[in-house]
Amino acid sequence: MCHFYFRLVFGVIWLLAAGVSFFSAAIGLCVLYTVLGIFFLLSAMRIRKNGEGK
Repeated sequence: MCHFYFRLVFGVIWLLAAGVSFFSAAIGLCVLYTVLGIFFLLSAMRIRKNGEGK
């Protein structure tokens, strides 16, 4: 369950960084951070769905 929370928190952090990059007009970094955030959140949801770490 530790991996789930780790990936969930980092996914949210990457999406927040994407928002900051968007408002500072760094579109390239915004896209990169958005992709990273989505991948972290998807992997967290997959871990939760499979029940790993119980």
